[in-house]
Amino acid sequence: MFVVVFIITILILVVIHEFGHYIAAKKFNIKVLEFGFGIPPRAWGKKIGETIWSLNWLPFGGFVRLLGEDETEKNVLDDKRSFAAQKPWKKITVVIAGVAMNLLLAWVLFYIVLGVQGFKTKLPLLSDYKFAGINQTVETAIIIGNIAKDSPAEKAGLADGDRIVAINGSAVTESSGFVEEIKSNAGKEVKLTISDIQGNDRREITLVPRENPPEGQGALGVSLGGMQTVSLSFDSIPQKLFAAPIYSYNLIGYSGKILGDTISYSFEQGDLAPVSNAVAGPVGITAVVGQILSVKNPLIPYLDFVAALSLNLAVVNVLPFPGLDGGRLLFLVIEAITRKKTHAVVEKYVHTIGLFILLSLIILITISDIRKLIF
Repeated sequence: MFVVVFIITILILVVIHEFGHYIAAKKFNIKVLEFGFGIPPRAWGKKIGETIWSLNWLPFGGFVRLLGEDETEKNVLDDKRSFAAQKPWKKITVVIAGVAMNLLLAWVLFYIVLGVQGFKTKLPLLSDYKFAGINQTVETAIIIGNIAKDSPAEKAGLADGDRIVAINGSAVTESSGFVEEIKSNAGKEVKLTISDIQGNDRREITLVPRENPPEGQGALGVSLGGMQTVSLSFDSIPQKLFAAPIYSYNLIGYSGKILGDTISYSFEQGDLAPVSNAVAGPVGITAVVGQILSVKNPLIPYLDFVAALSLNLAVVNVLPFPGLDGGRLLFLVIEAITRKKTHAVVEKYVHTIGLFILLSLIILITISDIRKLIF
């Protein structure tokens, strides 16, 4: 089920991206030869009007094929409806339309997620990162770690990653204070308020801390960890109106900071393992999908995850790397500024090499994901 949900999610994200290219091309009367769902080889196709609508065997994405997209083809500049014959600003618009659609989808989903949560959310604290345009407060959370077998915690249904919010109705934020409270109630029934890491999906459980726990275990049979989070809230009307763009902007910077710090640390230590652990491909993302769908009330967390994926797809695609939309955009911007086209054969080879590098990275990341799941 997780794999099916992941495939459908990726298909939606990529098809929306390609639909942006399609709409922009039709707006400028550029001939769309094919709109493909999935990656070839083709399983089925039907020509409607001048466009072939196809289903392909590999269900990871989609594509739009335009007349004259490959400028090395013969006579493409002679056809007024070919992509190659368009003015630079029109070609730039067609190329960037896919990124715009992914960004728009991310905003729509973020508005839904933030709205349901009262325009509040939480993220792990980065001490040297400041969020812009959002009210923020730092909180300390007590997180459940390893749970001993047959312990009171296991019998009560506690799980790794649960957050302890309160004990007997009194809020707790420090591990030391929580441990002392548990010890003072050994042998007595206590009520714990538990939530996910963000403080949502709260529930209450009752258990009895052990008076004489086994050696190496505490009264509950769990390890405790402290995690600082930053609570973000959109309080004013302008903040709420622009919540999704503001949050997207901050999330890009926040994620970039984490990745940059991870890469710097890896080079300092001479170990690429931290970078490998921070990057996930299709297999790793499927595992994350499984974790999200396994929690109680997964809809909002999953929409949040899909919004982040769509935002990530927009950012990655606009990077000026050959083979990506951003790589093509770079050539078009150069053409618009210099009023000279890069030789079509040169550009084609550059994009081919870029695609080869990207596919190689995807294969390496997939192998890494599989190794992480196995070991």
